[in-house]
Amino acid sequence: MLKLHQFFFRTSVVFVVVVLVVASIFGFFIIKSYEIDSTIKNLKRSLDLTTINSKIDNNYLKNIAKKGKFRVTYIDKNGKVLFDSMNNINSMDNHKNRPEIIASKIAKYGVAIRDSKTVKKELVYVAKSFNGKYLRFSKLLSNIYSKVYYLVSYLILFFITILGALFYFSTIINKKIAQDSKKIDEALESMLNKEFSIYLEDVNCCQEFKNIAKKIAKVAKKLKKREKQKRKYTKRLKEITKRQGDIISAISHEFKNPVAAIVGYAQTLQDTPNLNENLKSKFLEKIESNATKISNMIDTLALSIKLENQSIALNKEEFNLSSVAKSAKEILEQKYKNRDIILNCEDIVVNADKGMFESVFINLIENALKYSDDEVVVNCNQDRVEIIDKGIGIDKSDIEKIKQKFYRADGISWNNSIGVGLYIVDYILKLHNIELEIKSDEDNTVFSFSLDGLVNWE
Repeated sequence: MLKLHQFFFRTSVVFVVVVLVVASIFGFFIIKSYEIDSTIKNLKRSLDLTTINSKIDNNYLKNIAKKGKFRVTYIDKNGKVLFDSMNNINSMDNHKNRPEIIASKIAKYGVAIRDSKTVKKELVYVAKSFNGKYLRFSKLLSNIYSKVYYLVSYLILFFITILGALFYFSTIINKKIAQDSKKIDEALESMLNKEFSIYLEDVNCCQEFKNIAKKIAKVAKKLKKREKQKRKYTKRLKEITKRQGDIISAISHEFKNPVAAIVGYAQTLQDTPNLNENLKSKFLEKIESNATKISNMIDTLALSIKLENQSIALNKEEFNLSSVAKSAKEILEQKYKNRDIILNCEDIVVNADKGMFESVFINLIENALKYSDDEVVVNCNQDRVEIIDKGIGIDKSDIEKIKQKFYRADGISWNNSIGVGLYIVDYILKLHNIELEIKSDEDNTVFSFSLDGLVNWE
């Protein structure tokens, strides 16, 4: 299949040749017809001027033939030739049956184009009846043709010049089309290879190509943006996949230990039916403790999913924040029996979801207990709640990230065992239009939040 510029070039060549041939043929016939008509008119005019003179003799007719450069024939009413400027009248036939003579009897002029029996050539004849006789002027058609050929040659030369110019410009346009189509093709090839930095500003051979180039540039820009988003999304997807793997690994690890403990104690009880009552009671207590731990982790995960799906609603009520803090302390002291939780809380009445705030205190205090060996301090006043621990500290790059679900910094969770505690705290506080603030250095870490908008001042 031909390329666009090849098709344009070949079409231009065919067009030029066809136009030249058709113009030459039509020009020849048009000029020929015009010249014959013009010759006939001139012969008629010459006949009219000649017949003004009532006295016509041979010398007068010879002079007319010489000046007019045409053949003159004078014929009597019976068809006998009285004078002919080109031939001996004695050798000429009777002319009464010649077409132009017959026609002149009916009309003012008799006209015929035919071969002459006398001169053996084709002539244009014009005859006129005059004083009972016939005067006939004729001209060789070859002389007319020579003029026609001359004029047609000039016409052909003119057309060749015009068509040559058209051919030249079509060659330039063809070259430009070839260049621009190549640029467009290269741009499309680059786009197929996911290289979207293309330049088509110099494509301007025609408005259509320019519009195509603009649209290709727009598509390339969109594809470039989309490819960038795709790479970003792919990177993000890889990170999520890795993170999900880490999450599954972390959850598996956290569930594995209590499950293994339950299985171990249960097998010991089963394999040792005569185990003394104290050990049996202790093992059952361990089984219960680990089962409770698993149940708590499942509840925590369920709560995080509900919060994320926005399938949990606030149940606001007025309650004493100090009593909620004390309740959280008592729950955690049962779990961490050898740890100190110092509670410095004023009696503060707030309007919030009591159950959610109990979860906030439990998660923040337990987080502090896990990552510090010293006492944990809880301060509550009319303006603010603070939970302070003297642990290993949090790196600045991890402070904002630890609020994310399942985030673990350098393999360490800065919340509860499965990495959702601080996520839950942050989400609950945001539901109450409060922001969780975290400050950390080498000496201590402070988790705090404002009570602005929750305190009942009545």
